[in-house]
Amino acid sequence: MSDNQLNRFEGMLTQLVSMVGHLSEDVDIIKADLGNVKADLANVKADMSNMKAEVANIKADMAVVKEEMANVKLDLANVKETQEKQHAEVMGKFESMRMDQEITWTKTCDNERDIERLKMHILKI
Repeated sequence: MSDNQLNRFEGMLTQLVSMVGHLSEDVDIIKADLGNVKADLANVKADMSNMKAEVANIKADMAVVKEEMANVKLDLANVKETQEKQHAEVMGKFESMRMDQEITWTKTCDNERDIERLKMHILKI
């Protein structure tokens, strides 16, 4: 083989060694990036687990709030029923008082008439 061919082979081998060296560096960079991606993925999974726990807590809190709302509605219905009973009782007492007043007024009027008649009868005598 001639010197020219040997120089060309040597150049080509040098170029191949250089390319292999660059490929090796690129592989190392890709491996490092893959390690970073795995770490990021682990962080995302941890964040998701935390969020799932928070969502579960929020759901539990919402269930408690719904139960409390149901109790408040029940209490409100009981209060309304009690108020309606009390209102009916007060109205019944007012009606009784009105009837008593009418009876008293009627008796008063009758008594006034009777007194006036007695006065007229006494004064005539």
